[in-house]
Amino acid sequence: MSYPEPPIYRLPVELLQVVFLFIINDVPDYPSIFSFGETTISGNFACPPLLFTRVCRLWRAVAHSTTGIWSHIKVGLPRQFQLKPFLPSLLQSWLARSGSQPLIIRMERVSPTDNGHFCSSNTQLLEILFSEMTRWETVFGISDVFERSENFNTPQLRTLECSWPSDVTRFNAPHLCRIRFVSPLSAVIRSRPTATCKHICHLYLQNATAAVIHSSSAFFPHLETLVVGHIAPEMGSRSHPATYSRLESMTIPLFYHRYHRDPFIELFRELRLPMLQKLNVLGDPDTPEVQSIMTALALAGSCNIQVVDFRPCLWPSARRTNVYIHDVEPLLSVAREVAVCGEVVACRALATT
Repeated sequence: MSYPEPPIYRLPVELLQVVFLFIINDVPDYPSIFSFGETTISGNFACPPLLFTRVCRLWRAVAHSTTGIWSHIKVGLPRQFQLKPFLPSLLQSWLARSGSQPLIIRMERVSPTDNGHFCSSNTQLLEILFSEMTRWETVFGISDVFERSENFNTPQLRTLECSWPSDVTRFNAPHLCRIRFVSPLSAVIRSRPTATCKHICHLYLQNATAAVIHSSSAFFPHLETLVVGHIAPEMGSRSHPATYSRLESMTIPLFYHRYHRDPFIELFRELRLPMLQKLNVLGDPDTPEVQSIMTALALAGSCNIQVVDFRPCLWPSARRTNVYIHDVEPLLSVAREVAVCGEVVACRALATT
């Protein structure tokens, strides 16, 4: 008996390529090139895009010719595994198949080393990744990675995740506009900004003190958006007057530390934000929190805030329904609108009519 050819084999190659790209873009944290067991390391052929090459000759040919599916990669840097020659070759062939596409790379340590340094296997993998740095567009690194060189020539780099401000000064990246610091920052930034720092428009601080946030204004003078995940209590250094002359949007948590003063108020003390348009607040819009915001904004001096947007939940899809208008209406004295998860709940124009 003769069976008809499966419909998927009648797809035009261009459409199959689009399907591959959609699948790759759906992979969380980017496709991983390696698969790790307790004592072994191997190529991750059970997941895309390497999985595409095992289905049939057609899929393998289409996958190898689709440069976009090889431009995203997560590379695990192992602690104790001795790499077989095949694995560095696999990384080289993966990057080669991406053609001239800009690269999005996530480097992760599988387990921390005893002495904080990379083993020889990791050095070999990093040398391969560093050889393609002129194509880096988005890079998520870990501590120690960027200490391996004093100068990174990355003309296409736009987004960088690293641990310390000193890492940024190692980059010659004229198009770098977005920085994420994922390590707690408690020491005031005292190093001088480089030309690269002056191009940064978007900054994310996972954990920082008010003094660090103030000092960041001189290190990144052209910021337009600032997001802070957690404001740590001050343990010694105090905030000094600072100005974010171009900052338009700011996201700040409204959480308290039981043994320290309100970090929200400490942050806004002597902070100048002449261009601030939108303040996103991670916290519940209850009366004490509203009063804290009003006190903080009074300390900040001249602001032209249009919207104060509360984000009570960490999940964008969540919506709070029990918001009491009388709790947030006092904020209309310093803002035109008050919103919760992007939905306007109070407006100055309606309040005055």
